[in-house]
Amino acid sequence: MQKILRRALFAAAFALVATAACAHAQLVKATPGVGATVASANEIRLKFSESVEPRFSHIALTAADGAAIALGAAKTEPGDATILVAPIARPLTAGAYTVKWSAVSTDTHHTQGDFQFTVKP
Repeated sequence: MQKILRRALFAAAFALVATAACAHAQLVKATPGVGATVASANEIRLKFSESVEPRFSHIALTAADGAAIALGAAKTEPGDATILVAPIARPLTAGAYTVKWSAVSTDTHHTQGDFQFTVKP
């Protein structure tokens, strides 16, 4: 019985390690927030569950009519490679915006997603 218990514990520990090793950079938090209504925004700030590689990670911003909004190059926050930041080149007018992102974690896994936020009048 003790042998079976040890095997079960070993299998559970192995499953946890294997799951962690296969993890992908998931979006944890965004500023402006997902679905948020804000007075203004001067950057897109994305916090991921693990470090990302800025050379291969991208952020795009579009207005409700599909027009691309110019962003500066996405860079990781100094001292925290889990945060990807892209400055917004010009002030945003009132309306709805869509952020599309793709992230490559430092272990080379790729994830992507999108969300909306609104700038109030």
